Amino acid sequence: MEKAQGSEANGSGAVDPDQQLSSLQEELQSEKEEKERQAKLAAEYLDTAKRVQAEFDNYKKRVQREKEDIVRYANQRLLSDLLLVFDDFERALASQCSEEQLREGIIKIRDNLAALMAENGLKEIPSNGKFDPTIHEALSVGEGEDGTILEVFQKGYYLGDKVLRCSKVKVAKETGDNNG
Repeated sequence: MEKAQGSEANGSGAVDPDQQLSSLQEELQSEKEEKERQAKLAAEYLDTAKRVQAEFDNYKKRVQREKEDIVRYANQRLLSDLLLVFDDFERALASQCSEEQLREGIIKIRDNLAALMAENGLKEIPSNGKFDPTIHEALSVGEGEDGTILEVFQKGYYLGDKVLRCSKVKVAKETGDNNG
């Protein structure tokens, strides 16, 4: 009778161990396949990341080379233009001319050089009017209307919007003398 009850218990909803084993094996196989799929996907992502990193490194190197070439080319163009001015000086020195003709030639060379500098973004800093410590350097002080520029010792220049060299000037300072 116990046997009958045992088989009844077995038939009344208990899971067959073979079925349970088979189900677990299928689940395990499914888990393995999912892990393999994820590992393959992770390897693909890692490979993609490495390729992107290599491409970025190559891009940075290329940009750096291009920047160096731009600087080299810019200097080359400027130096080529300066050679023309240098040639003018050599021709002036080698010429057999009067002092006045030499002076006129040097003035022309200076004008050509000024035009070349302007073409390359150089602008003279205005040095008339009020003293501005951001663009002027006071070398001496004299009498006059307070803060005005009396004399320019050396011109200053902008390169684009940046001060390349401040103007060196003499600045007026009112004296407190009231000899009235």
